[in-house]
Amino acid sequence: MKILHIGKFYSPIEGGIESINHVVVEALTGAQQRIISFNNKNSSVDEDVENIPVVRASSQGILASQPLSFKYFRELKRSIKLFDPDIIHFHYPNPLGAIYLLLSIRKRNKLIVHWHSDVVAQRIMKPFIRPVENKLLRRSNVVIATSPAYIDASDNLRPVKDKIVVIPCSIDEDKFKLKTADEPYIREIQEKYGNKPIVFFVGRHVEYKGIRYLLDAERMVKHDCVFVIAGSGPLTNELQATYASDRIYWLGRISNDVMRRYLYAASVFAFPSITRNEAFGVALAEAMYCKCAPVTFTIGGSGVNWVSLGGKTGIEVRNSDSALFASAIDELLSDPEKMAELSDNAHDRVENKFTKSRVASQYISLYDQLYNE
Repeated sequence: MKILHIGKFYSPIEGGIESINHVVVEALTGAQQRIISFNNKNSSVDEDVENIPVVRASSQGILASQPLSFKYFRELKRSIKLFDPDIIHFHYPNPLGAIYLLLSIRKRNKLIVHWHSDVVAQRIMKPFIRPVENKLLRRSNVVIATSPAYIDASDNLRPVKDKIVVIPCSIDEDKFKLKTADEPYIREIQEKYGNKPIVFFVGRHVEYKGIRYLLDAERMVKHDCVFVIAGSGPLTNELQATYASDRIYWLGRISNDVMRRYLYAASVFAFPSITRNEAFGVALAEAMYCKCAPVTFTIGGSGVNWVSLGGKTGIEVRNSDSALFASAIDELLSDPEKMAELSDNAHDRVENKFTKSRVASQYISLYDQLYNE
């Protein structure tokens, strides 16, 4: 079986979709595979990543989250012609890549469209890309959705329900298992903040992540705790200037090892995303695996509230309500037994549904079925 994977970027360039693309490739190790992606610079690279050929096409910039590249089209067209894949696995959103794919794909190529998210924020673009999305979905043999909730909420996906299979995003559990060597680092982290409970956030500092609502909530949380904010983004400087508190600490970007140790050191994981741009919540699942009890907002049509079940694996409150978010944090910090119960349930849910080893078998079954049709 020959498989061509098409995405925006690919490992070791980091990102939520990129991590899932990598999981798919790892699951299908018995197949002959190639990968087409954008590079994050204006130069093209052909290389092997874990013995898989990867083409990174030069990018001339990014517009509304979409990398721009003419080389991507040429490389995609060439790969489809010369490699002649049995199955093409296309990760969306990637509107420009979708246009290139529709201009290049052959009738005999079977197509899986991995629908990670609708295009939500770029509303001005919607009228222009909607015909492309519709044509892409009509051409697909199978559409992968990452949660049941997203199917009913997506105007794009409802018309192709008969093609859809749900395969959730996954975490690499090996990266988040507690290691003996972590223990002194975890104690050091806790001592650094005076052994006060840690409310931890990690993610890009962009509007849909809802960090403003978390930092508004900090002003209302009664418990003696600290708020540790990891990650960076276009809002970082503004947020730091607006929310000056002696119990807010800014870490910047951190490594996977440091993130794992903070998740085990923390008491509460703050996940204040507010829109369907947050289609699943991989960082949420990672925190849950580390037994860090989450607080989330209700997001209609997002998979977030399917990943963490309100009242069972964490606390879920009305969207954008900072006061309720603060109350939920206080509730967890004031009730260690409840926090422990939710944390254990959270870990079990991720271990049973969202680990790489659990999800890999679903990709293998899908590919076997599609290849043999």
